[in-house]
Amino acid sequence: MSHLLEKAAARGDLTAIERLLDTGADLEWQHKGTGRTALLAATIAGHRPAVALLLARGADVQQPCKALGYSPLAWAASQGDTAMAELLIAHGAALEHASPELQRTALMNAAQGGHEAMLSLLLKAGADPLRLDFQQRNAWSLAEEKGHTQIMQQLAQAGAGAPPAPAAAPSLPWPPLAPGDDNSGDPVTQVRAYTLALEAWEQRGNALGHEAVDAAFWAEPQQLLERFCTLRPRAYPRASYGYPTTYSEADQLLGCQLLKPAEAEVLMRDPASRALCYEHRFLVKRVAGQWRIDSVKRRLAGTPKWTNAIL
Repeated sequence: MSHLLEKAAARGDLTAIERLLDTGADLEWQHKGTGRTALLAATIAGHRPAVALLLARGADVQQPCKALGYSPLAWAASQGDTAMAELLIAHGAALEHASPELQRTALMNAAQGGHEAMLSLLLKAGADPLRLDFQQRNAWSLAEEKGHTQIMQQLAQAGAGAPPAPAAAPSLPWPPLAPGDDNSGDPVTQVRAYTLALEAWEQRGNALGHEAVDAAFWAEPQQLLERFCTLRPRAYPRASYGYPTTYSEADQLLGCQLLKPAEAEVLMRDPASRALCYEHRFLVKRVAGQWRIDSVKRRLAGTPKWTNAIL
């Protein structure tokens, strides 16, 4: 029944919302995939009467979604819905709530979206124009990236400007690959050889186009696993390629740590030129005298949470 409340809120159906709440629907039920509550659904859909009703019934004005970690106010700000934002702020929405991963506030969303009226509203309410996101950007630099000059002027008047450039983590030189095809004598060269081979495969796919690739092309990722990785079963085989490629020759080596005599961790980072820069953490195991990649995790550079990735 509670999932029906979220659907009714997304439609702005006040009668259904009242009926469902009166019959025991959970006001804070979250969609399994998106993490949206009824309040989030109504906010995103722009149904202010539904939002007012849900707030009056005690909905949590701070509860963020799961996908982006945005609160209702952050969603309203990203859409430039000032009337919605005023309603949420009047009910105690926190101006400085930041999404857990991206560390984005409502003000940052308004600046990035070029919403001048929303920006003015949030600044007058006391939003901090100097807060930094996960890439050490503030609202001013997000507006600059999108070319929102009027937003930049508003923020400059509020005391914001370009933040100091973040210091990049030092990188290490990649060791040269071994002659021939066998780089399994060292965990770092094994990771490097694998990522370059996968990059070459994706580049060929991009050059050929999806309609031109054949069964032999799609068989290559499995061959790379057999060549470079441990042979344990993989729940999700690689079934796609893209641009930019998953890995690049310009990737930076951040370090290698020996965890056990037969287990090492190799850390590398995407080129800083990528809009979204990821760090990759490879677990490499020594099996029958050879270093083989067992798994990989990744995270957005500057964020704490690692997630499993597909080899």
